[in-house]
Amino acid sequence: MRDHVGELGQDDVDRLIRQAGVFLLRNSSEGTFDLDMTLREIGRAYGSQVEALINMEGMSYVVTHADGRQRSGIVHAQPSLERLDQAADFKELTTRISTGALTAADASAALERLESNPSPYPVWARFAGVVLFAAGFAPSMQANWRQVGGSVILGAVMAVVYLVGERLEILRTILPLVAATAVAVVGFGLLHQAHAHGGPVLVMVPALFVMIPGDFLCAAAAEISVGQFTVGTIRLVQSVFILLQLAAGVIIGAAVTGVGTAALISSTTVNNIPWIVTALAWIPFTIGMALTFCARRRDIGWLLFGVYVAWGVQLLVVRAFGDAAGTFAAATVLTLLGVLLGHSPRRPPT
Repeated sequence: MRDHVGELGQDDVDRLIRQAGVFLLRNSSEGTFDLDMTLREIGRAYGSQVEALINMEGMSYVVTHADGRQRSGIVHAQPSLERLDQAADFKELTTRISTGALTAADASAALERLESNPSPYPVWARFAGVVLFAAGFAPSMQANWRQVGGSVILGAVMAVVYLVGERLEILRTILPLVAATAVAVVGFGLLHQAHAHGGPVLVMVPALFVMIPGDFLCAAAAEISVGQFTVGTIRLVQSVFILLQLAAGVIIGAAVTGVGTAALISSTTVNNIPWIVTALAWIPFTIGMALTFCARRRDIGWLLFGVYVAWGVQLLVVRAFGDAAGTFAAATVLTLLGVLLGHSPRRPPT
Protein backbone atom coordinates (compact mmCIF):
# COMPACT_ATOMS: atom_id res chain seq x y z
CA MET A 1 0.00 0.00 0.00
CA ARG A 2 2.84 2.38 0.87
CA ASP A 3 4.53 1.77 -2.50
CA HIS A 4 1.25 2.43 -4.28
CA VAL A 5 0.86 5.76 -2.50
CA GLY A 6 4.47 6.61 -3.33
CA GLU A 7 3.88 5.92 -7.01
CA LEU A 8 0.83 8.17 -7.00
CA GLY A 9 2.91 10.95 -5.46
CA GLN A 10 5.58 10.44 -8.06
CA ASP A 11 2.97 10.68 -10.80
CA ASP A 12 1.93 14.07 -9.40
CA VAL A 13 5.54 15.27 -9.38
CA ASP A 14 6.09 14.03 -12.94
CA ARG A 15 2.93 15.79 -14.11
CA LEU A 16 3.98 19.03 -12.40
CA ILE A 17 7.47 18.93 -13.95
CA ARG A 18 5.98 18.41 -17.40
CA GLN A 19 3.46 21.24 -16.96
CA ALA A 20 6.15 23.58 -15.63
CA GLY A 21 8.47 22.69 -18.51
CA VAL A 22 5.80 23.54 -21.10
CA PHE A 23 4.95 26.80 -19.32
CA LEU A 24 8.59 27.88 -19.05
CA LEU A 25 9.27 27.07 -22.70
CA ARG A 26 6.18 28.97 -23.82
CA ASN A 27 7.32 32.04 -21.88
CA SER A 28 11.02 31.79 -22.74
CA SER A 29 11.34 34.58 -25.32
CA GLU A 30 13.68 36.41 -22.94
CA GLY A 31 15.97 33.44 -22.39
CA THR A 32 16.15 29.86 -21.20
CA PHE A 33 19.18 30.22 -18.92
CA ASP A 34 17.13 29.85 -15.72
CA LEU A 35 14.67 27.23 -17.02
CA ASP A 36 16.76 24.26 -15.92
CA MET A 37 17.40 25.88 -12.52
CA THR A 38 13.67 26.46 -11.96
CA LEU A 39 12.80 22.84 -12.76
CA ARG A 40 15.55 21.65 -10.43
CA GLU A 41 14.12 23.85 -7.67
CA ILE A 42 10.63 22.41 -8.17
CA GLY A 43 11.98 18.86 -8.19
CA ARG A 44 13.99 19.36 -4.99
CA ALA A 45 10.84 20.52 -3.18
CA TYR A 46 9.48 16.98 -3.61
CA GLY A 47 12.72 15.06 -3.08
CA SER A 48 13.40 14.53 -6.79
CA GLN A 49 16.24 15.48 -9.09
CA VAL A 50 15.50 16.98 -12.50
CA GLU A 51 17.90 17.07 -15.45
CA ALA A 52 16.85 18.89 -18.61
CA LEU A 53 18.29 19.37 -22.10
CA ILE A 54 16.78 22.53 -23.52
CA ASN A 55 16.37 23.54 -27.13
CA MET A 56 14.67 26.61 -28.58
CA GLU A 57 11.16 25.16 -28.73
CA GLY A 58 11.61 21.78 -27.06
CA MET A 59 13.03 20.15 -23.96
CA SER A 60 13.86 16.61 -22.91
CA TYR A 61 14.00 15.89 -19.20
CA VAL A 62 14.62 13.12 -16.69
CA VAL A 63 13.10 13.07 -13.21
CA THR A 64 14.91 10.88 -10.67
CA HIS A 65 12.87 10.24 -7.54
CA ALA A 66 14.19 9.58 -4.06
CA ASP A 67 13.73 5.80 -4.43
CA GLY A 68 15.81 5.77 -7.62
CA ARG A 69 12.92 5.48 -10.05
CA GLN A 70 13.20 7.61 -13.16
CA ARG A 71 10.70 9.15 -15.54
CA SER A 72 11.71 10.88 -18.77
CA GLY A 73 9.76 12.98 -21.23
CA ILE A 74 9.88 15.47 -24.08
CA VAL A 75 7.82 18.66 -24.31
CA HIS A 76 7.37 21.23 -27.07
CA ALA A 77 6.13 24.84 -26.97
CA GLN A 78 6.44 27.93 -29.16
CA PRO A 79 8.39 30.61 -27.25
CA SER A 80 6.62 33.90 -26.65
CA LEU A 81 6.08 36.39 -23.85
CA GLU A 82 2.62 37.89 -24.17
CA ARG A 83 1.42 37.49 -20.58
CA LEU A 84 3.73 39.12 -18.07
CA ASP A 85 1.08 38.55 -15.41
CA GLN A 86 1.38 34.79 -15.81
CA ALA A 87 5.17 34.96 -15.64
CA ALA A 88 4.94 36.92 -12.37
CA ASP A 89 2.27 34.62 -10.93
CA PHE A 90 4.39 31.58 -11.83
CA LYS A 91 7.29 33.03 -9.86
CA GLU A 92 5.04 33.31 -6.79
CA LEU A 93 3.80 29.75 -7.35
CA THR A 94 7.39 28.50 -7.56
CA THR A 95 8.16 30.23 -4.26
CA ARG A 96 5.20 28.49 -2.58
CA ILE A 97 6.35 25.17 -4.01
CA SER A 98 9.95 25.58 -2.81
CA THR A 99 8.82 26.45 0.72
CA GLY A 100 6.73 23.26 0.96
CA ALA A 101 3.40 25.08 1.07
CA LEU A 102 1.84 22.91 -1.68
CA THR A 103 1.70 19.24 -2.49
CA ALA A 104 2.63 18.29 -6.04
CA ALA A 105 -1.04 17.65 -6.86
CA ASP A 106 -2.07 21.06 -5.48
CA ALA A 107 0.77 22.79 -7.33
CA SER A 108 -0.25 21.09 -10.58
CA ALA A 109 -3.84 22.23 -10.12
CA ALA A 110 -2.68 25.77 -9.28
CA LEU A 111 -0.57 25.89 -12.46
CA GLU A 112 -3.56 24.76 -14.52
CA ARG A 113 -5.65 27.58 -13.04
CA LEU A 114 -2.86 30.07 -13.67
CA GLU A 115 -2.64 29.15 -17.36
CA SER A 116 -6.41 29.31 -17.80
CA ASN A 117 -6.74 32.76 -16.22
CA PRO A 118 -8.12 35.32 -18.70
CA SER A 119 -6.13 38.38 -19.68
CA PRO A 120 -6.23 41.04 -16.94
CA TYR A 121 -7.17 43.65 -19.55
CA PRO A 122 -9.92 43.69 -22.19
CA VAL A 123 -9.06 43.89 -25.89
CA TRP A 124 -9.83 47.62 -26.09
CA ALA A 125 -7.38 48.33 -23.26
CA ARG A 126 -4.64 46.35 -24.99
CA PHE A 127 -5.40 48.26 -28.21
CA ALA A 128 -4.93 51.50 -26.30
CA GLY A 129 -1.77 50.03 -24.79
CA VAL A 130 -0.09 49.56 -28.16
CA VAL A 131 -1.01 53.15 -29.11
CA LEU A 132 0.36 54.53 -25.82
CA PHE A 133 3.46 52.38 -26.22
CA ALA A 134 4.17 54.01 -29.61
CA ALA A 135 3.13 57.56 -28.70
CA GLY A 136 5.08 57.54 -25.44
CA PHE A 137 8.25 56.42 -27.20
CA ALA A 138 7.87 58.90 -30.08
CA PRO A 139 9.34 62.06 -28.41
CA SER A 140 12.55 60.16 -27.68
CA MET A 141 12.93 59.44 -31.39
CA GLN A 142 12.10 62.99 -32.53
CA ALA A 143 10.79 65.65 -30.18
CA ASN A 144 8.21 67.14 -32.53
CA TRP A 145 4.43 67.00 -32.65
CA ARG A 146 4.31 65.46 -36.13
CA GLN A 147 6.22 62.47 -34.75
CA VAL A 148 3.75 62.10 -31.87
CA GLY A 149 0.66 62.49 -34.08
CA GLY A 150 1.98 60.04 -36.65
CA SER A 151 2.86 57.55 -33.91
CA VAL A 152 -0.71 57.64 -32.55
CA ILE A 153 -2.16 56.77 -35.96
CA LEU A 154 0.49 54.22 -36.87
CA GLY A 155 0.30 52.76 -33.36
CA ALA A 156 -3.41 52.15 -33.93
CA VAL A 157 -2.60 50.34 -37.20
CA MET A 158 -0.02 48.21 -35.38
CA ALA A 159 -2.50 47.48 -32.58
CA VAL A 160 -5.06 46.05 -35.02
CA VAL A 161 -2.51 43.82 -36.76
CA TYR A 162 -0.85 42.76 -33.49
CA LEU A 163 -4.06 41.79 -31.71
CA VAL A 164 -5.47 39.98 -34.76
CA GLY A 165 -2.15 38.16 -35.15
CA GLU A 166 -2.43 36.81 -31.60
CA ARG A 167 -5.64 35.06 -32.54
CA LEU A 168 -4.74 33.76 -36.01
CA GLU A 169 -2.08 31.05 -35.89
CA ILE A 170 -1.52 31.27 -39.64
CA LEU A 171 -0.55 34.95 -39.29
CA ARG A 172 1.88 34.64 -36.38
CA THR A 173 4.84 33.40 -38.45
CA ILE A 174 4.82 36.41 -40.78
CA LEU A 175 3.33 38.91 -38.33
CA PRO A 176 6.37 41.28 -38.42
CA LEU A 177 6.18 41.41 -42.23
CA VAL A 178 2.42 42.04 -42.28
CA ALA A 179 2.62 44.62 -39.47
CA ALA A 180 5.49 46.56 -41.05
CA THR A 181 3.77 46.54 -44.44
CA ALA A 182 0.51 47.85 -42.97
CA VAL A 183 2.31 50.60 -41.02
CA ALA A 184 4.34 51.60 -44.08
CA VAL A 185 1.33 51.68 -46.43
CA VAL A 186 -0.62 53.94 -44.05
CA GLY A 187 2.46 56.05 -43.33
CA PHE A 188 3.33 56.64 -46.96
CA GLY A 189 -0.16 56.62 -48.44
CA LEU A 190 -2.25 58.40 -45.80
CA LEU A 191 0.22 60.44 -43.77
CA HIS A 192 2.56 61.27 -46.67
CA GLN A 193 5.67 60.53 -44.63
CA ALA A 194 7.99 60.18 -47.61
CA HIS A 195 9.39 63.63 -46.82
CA ALA A 196 8.95 63.62 -43.06
CA HIS A 197 11.61 65.18 -40.83
CA GLY A 198 14.20 62.55 -40.01
CA GLY A 199 12.89 60.33 -42.76
CA PRO A 200 9.78 58.14 -42.75
CA VAL A 201 11.47 55.21 -41.03
CA LEU A 202 12.22 57.32 -37.96
CA VAL A 203 8.53 58.22 -37.75
CA MET A 204 7.49 54.57 -38.11
CA VAL A 205 9.91 53.12 -35.53
CA PRO A 206 7.72 53.88 -32.46
CA ALA A 207 4.84 51.91 -34.01
CA LEU A 208 7.18 49.11 -35.07
CA PHE A 209 8.89 49.07 -31.67
CA VAL A 210 6.49 46.48 -30.26
CA MET A 211 7.75 44.03 -32.92
CA ILE A 212 11.49 44.83 -32.79
CA PRO A 213 13.22 41.78 -31.21
CA GLY A 214 15.50 43.66 -28.83
CA ASP A 215 14.72 41.23 -26.00
CA PHE A 216 15.43 38.28 -28.34
CA LEU A 217 18.84 39.71 -29.24
CA CYS A 218 19.72 40.32 -25.58
CA ALA A 219 18.56 36.83 -24.62
CA ALA A 220 20.58 35.30 -27.46
CA ALA A 221 23.73 37.09 -26.33
CA ALA A 222 23.16 36.03 -22.72
CA GLU A 223 22.51 32.40 -23.66
CA ILE A 224 25.63 32.20 -25.82
CA SER A 225 27.70 33.83 -23.06
CA VAL A 226 26.68 31.15 -20.52
CA GLY A 227 27.36 28.28 -22.92
CA GLN A 228 23.85 27.61 -24.26
CA PHE A 229 25.18 27.83 -27.80
CA THR A 230 22.44 25.93 -29.60
CA VAL A 231 19.46 27.83 -28.25
CA GLY A 232 21.34 31.15 -28.28
CA THR A 233 22.39 30.78 -31.91
CA ILE A 234 18.88 29.75 -32.98
CA ARG A 235 17.40 32.74 -31.15
CA LEU A 236 19.96 35.03 -32.80
CA VAL A 237 19.00 33.76 -36.25
CA GLN A 238 15.32 34.17 -35.37
CA SER A 239 15.96 37.78 -34.32
CA VAL A 240 17.70 38.55 -37.60
CA PHE A 241 14.80 36.96 -39.49
CA ILE A 242 12.30 39.20 -37.66
CA LEU A 243 14.38 42.29 -38.43
CA LEU A 244 14.53 41.29 -42.10
CA GLN A 245 10.74 40.92 -42.13
CA LEU A 246 10.31 44.39 -40.63
CA ALA A 247 12.69 45.91 -43.17
CA ALA A 248 11.02 44.06 -46.05
CA GLY A 249 7.59 45.28 -44.89
CA VAL A 250 8.69 48.92 -45.00
CA ILE A 251 10.22 48.42 -48.46
CA ILE A 252 7.04 46.72 -49.70
CA GLY A 253 4.97 49.60 -48.32
CA ALA A 254 7.17 52.11 -50.13
CA ALA A 255 6.82 50.16 -53.38
CA VAL A 256 3.04 49.74 -53.08
CA THR A 257 2.48 53.45 -52.47
CA GLY A 258 4.92 54.45 -55.19
CA VAL A 259 7.24 56.63 -53.09
CA GLY A 260 10.33 54.57 -53.92
CA THR A 261 13.12 53.38 -51.66
CA ALA A 262 15.08 56.62 -52.03
CA ALA A 263 12.62 58.27 -49.64
CA LEU A 264 13.57 55.94 -46.79
CA ILE A 265 16.73 57.77 -45.79
CA SER A 266 16.97 61.28 -44.37
CA SER A 267 18.88 62.94 -41.55
CA THR A 268 16.98 66.20 -41.05
CA THR A 269 15.16 66.36 -37.71
CA VAL A 270 13.15 69.12 -36.05
CA ASN A 271 12.65 69.26 -32.28
CA ASN A 272 9.90 71.58 -31.03
CA ILE A 273 8.49 69.74 -28.01
CA PRO A 274 9.42 71.01 -24.51
CA TRP A 275 11.83 68.75 -22.65
CA ILE A 276 9.31 68.16 -19.87
CA VAL A 277 6.92 66.54 -22.39
CA THR A 278 9.65 64.12 -23.46
CA ALA A 279 10.34 63.31 -19.80
CA LEU A 280 6.68 62.73 -18.95
CA ALA A 281 6.10 60.68 -22.12
CA TRP A 282 7.75 57.69 -20.45
CA ILE A 283 4.67 57.36 -18.23
CA PRO A 284 2.21 56.55 -21.06
CA PHE A 285 4.98 54.46 -22.64
CA THR A 286 5.22 52.32 -19.49
CA ILE A 287 1.45 52.07 -19.09
CA GLY A 288 1.21 51.07 -22.74
CA MET A 289 3.87 48.40 -22.26
CA ALA A 290 1.98 47.03 -19.24
CA LEU A 291 -1.32 46.91 -21.14
CA THR A 292 0.21 45.42 -24.29
CA PHE A 293 2.02 42.61 -22.49
CA CYS A 294 -0.54 42.17 -19.68
CA ALA A 295 1.64 43.14 -16.73
CA ARG A 296 -0.05 43.06 -13.33
CA ARG A 297 -1.25 46.44 -12.04
CA ARG A 298 0.90 46.16 -8.93
CA ASP A 299 4.02 45.65 -11.10
CA ILE A 300 3.60 48.82 -13.19
CA GLY A 301 5.42 50.91 -10.58
CA TRP A 302 8.49 48.67 -10.85
CA LEU A 303 8.37 48.94 -14.65
CA LEU A 304 8.20 52.73 -14.45
CA PHE A 305 11.06 52.82 -11.94
CA GLY A 306 13.24 50.77 -14.29
CA VAL A 307 12.38 52.96 -17.29
CA TYR A 308 13.34 56.20 -15.53
CA VAL A 309 16.53 54.75 -14.05
CA ALA A 310 17.63 53.57 -17.50
CA TRP A 311 16.69 56.90 -19.10
CA GLY A 312 18.53 58.88 -16.42
CA VAL A 313 21.69 56.82 -16.87
CA GLN A 314 21.46 57.23 -20.63
CA LEU A 315 21.17 61.02 -20.39
CA LEU A 316 24.20 61.28 -18.10
CA VAL A 317 26.45 58.99 -20.12
CA VAL A 318 25.40 60.46 -23.49
CA ARG A 319 26.57 63.91 -22.37
CA ALA A 320 30.01 62.56 -21.49
CA PHE A 321 30.64 59.80 -24.04
CA GLY A 322 28.01 59.96 -26.81
CA ASP A 323 24.87 58.10 -27.89
CA ALA A 324 26.27 54.59 -28.29
CA ALA A 325 27.93 54.58 -24.87
CA GLY A 326 24.79 56.02 -23.25
CA THR A 327 22.54 53.35 -24.73
CA PHE A 328 24.90 50.55 -23.71
CA ALA A 329 25.30 51.92 -20.17
CA ALA A 330 21.53 52.28 -19.75
CA ALA A 331 20.96 48.71 -20.93
CA THR A 332 23.64 47.39 -18.56
CA VAL A 333 22.25 49.22 -15.53
CA LEU A 334 18.67 48.17 -16.35
CA THR A 335 19.74 44.54 -16.68
CA LEU A 336 21.55 44.56 -13.33
CA LEU A 337 18.61 46.38 -11.71
CA GLY A 338 16.16 43.81 -13.08
CA VAL A 339 18.25 40.91 -11.78
CA LEU A 340 18.66 42.56 -8.37
CA LEU A 341 14.96 43.39 -7.97
CA GLY A 342 13.83 40.04 -9.40
CA HIS A 343 15.88 38.21 -6.75
CA SER A 344 13.28 39.02 -4.11
CA PRO A 345 10.27 36.68 -3.95
CA ARG A 346 8.07 39.71 -3.20
CA ARG A 347 8.89 41.43 -6.50
CA PRO A 348 8.12 40.54 -10.12
CA PRO A 349 10.61 38.38 -12.05
CA THR A 350 13.53 39.92 -13.90
